[in-house]
Amino acid sequence: MSEKASILIVDDDADMRETLSDILEGKGYSVVIARDGSGAVAEAGMRHFDLALIDIMMPGMNGIETLREIKRADPEITTMIMTGHSALEGMVSDALKAGVDGVLYKPFEIDAIVQMIETKAETRTGPALIDLKKYQVEPRALRLIPEATARRCNLMPLRIEDDTLVVAMADPDDLYAIEDIRALSRMEIKVLRAALMDIRGAINLQYRAASEIEREIDRIPIVSDEVRPEERITSDHVAQAAVVRTVDLLVTQAVRDRASDVHIEPQQDHSRIRYRIDGILHDSLSLPLSVHRRLVSRVKVLAKIDIAERRRPQDGQFSLEVDNREIDIRVATAPTPWGEVAVMRVLDKGISIMNLSELGFLPGSLEIYQQLIRAPLGMILVSGPTGSGKTTTLYATISQLNAEERGIITIEDPIEYHFPNMKQIQVDPQVELTLASGLRAIMRLDPDVILVGEIHDVETARIATQAALTGHLVLTSIHANDAVGVLFRLIDLGVEPFLITASVVGVVAQRLVRRVCPHCLGLREVSDDEQLAYEQEMGEARTQFYVGAGCNFCGGSGYLGRTGVFEVLVMSDEIKKLLMRGATADEIKAQAVEEGMVSLQHVAMLTAKQDRTTPAEVMRNFLFVTRHAN
Repeated sequence: MSEKASILIVDDDADMRETLSDILEGKGYSVVIARDGSGAVAEAGMRHFDLALIDIMMPGMNGIETLREIKRADPEITTMIMTGHSALEGMVSDALKAGVDGVLYKPFEIDAIVQMIETKAETRTGPALIDLKKYQVEPRALRLIPEATARRCNLMPLRIEDDTLVVAMADPDDLYAIEDIRALSRMEIKVLRAALMDIRGAINLQYRAASEIEREIDRIPIVSDEVRPEERITSDHVAQAAVVRTVDLLVTQAVRDRASDVHIEPQQDHSRIRYRIDGILHDSLSLPLSVHRRLVSRVKVLAKIDIAERRRPQDGQFSLEVDNREIDIRVATAPTPWGEVAVMRVLDKGISIMNLSELGFLPGSLEIYQQLIRAPLGMILVSGPTGSGKTTTLYATISQLNAEERGIITIEDPIEYHFPNMKQIQVDPQVELTLASGLRAIMRLDPDVILVGEIHDVETARIATQAALTGHLVLTSIHANDAVGVLFRLIDLGVEPFLITASVVGVVAQRLVRRVCPHCLGLREVSDDEQLAYEQEMGEARTQFYVGAGCNFCGGSGYLGRTGVFEVLVMSDEIKKLLMRGATADEIKAQAVEEGMVSLQHVAMLTAKQDRTTPAEVMRNFLFVTRHAN
């Protein structure tokens, strides 16, 4: 098999992962590592692998179902389970029935794996899989095949060669689909074979809403005061239909682009649409200013916001169904000199809750955090700026704690994910149900664990502290730059230091950094500033890192998805003494580092060392003052 072959290793044994990875990479194979079953399913859903080597006995495999999920995510993958000779024969038999291609019993010879991979490549029938990331799709080819047809037939139009339409298909033998697109395009069809997940990803990327939105915008007439009333009603009706469709398309594209926010911003002479993807805002559309007010009004109607009020900020929420998934949208509006700005926060309910092990914790930090959340009482705070993944961490935590013998109650604004066997309360200012009042009520409902969406005022801070002192485990988030900053933020909110030392058991600070795109990564030399920042933080020199070149899958950014970086502070006796003595933040941080805390900045650069992100991305998120030698 060529050096482009890719292998997924799924094993919780670090030594085994490193050994296999080093040997296979040395033989020219591309290797990706997953530490548990859910991570393997996620990796298989993002790209095609030629082979998956899976430790079936490791924790987190979730039985044979995980193997089936990997196969469903990437039907073309060859799966080999790795297990010891002591494995239950029934488990091995079930794995083979689930579609596993073979079994490797430890210890095994690595040469046997290489031979098996190459034999599989030589005997595989059908045309070789193409790499869709290398193809620049021609717009004229895209226009020949409607999106609905592309999705139904699992195909991607690529280019036109003379009178032939070249398409990528997951099943090149689907003659009915080929005949459909031949009749539709009135051209001969040339078929290339690609992985199903690659095709679906390419459809989401290439069939963008921009052109359809432009067609809808053209249908919106400009209504003047001279139009007769009956004509004005008809025009408004047509305009409303086009505006409704435009807003739906904006949300649909946001979901397909993995955007967290959609910005509808009035400018002096146009309306600008921007999507926040992986923490970065990207310009998407420029629309006529004449349609801006109608777009914002449609969003406000959906969110049940007063459309007549344009002078003050407002907020609301609504739900839409996109690609058979329920999407919650939180809306905020505010006045500007050119009109109202509207921002829609996209919350995809179809995304399952992540496990703590999938968030990005260092192994040592994860072990400490898991010990903290097993505390019978006290307060654990998760901090970071807006959009840093605090809610994801809290949800992963209570998901792990959600046991039948525990009573768990949450007070949230809003509820972003519904958990079974758990009581969740939604903040509602209209009936004076706030975080503080809801927290008071929760304490009378006999909880063991309480989750408070966020501490942002004096009253909520004090009640949460009292709850932690009266026998409850309180999980909450708060805005602060780092873990030590949380302690001083609580003091700033009016919580006395002696109450903090008595109630807080630990603090987590976090950030999100973009992950290098696995489809276009390559070992490249980075800039002098990046090299220097890495050397100053890590104490070692390195000039080359894995960097994404930019491809169709990552939209040319070189990054795809994000991972968390975390620092975990444990409220030790020494730190409590320092806080009571009025020590500075630097003194407390120095003590925490001495006790084993790894700073956010160091963890982020360590993530670059592990080739999951880049020094440039770390420098974008943290302040590095690099000093060049004279």
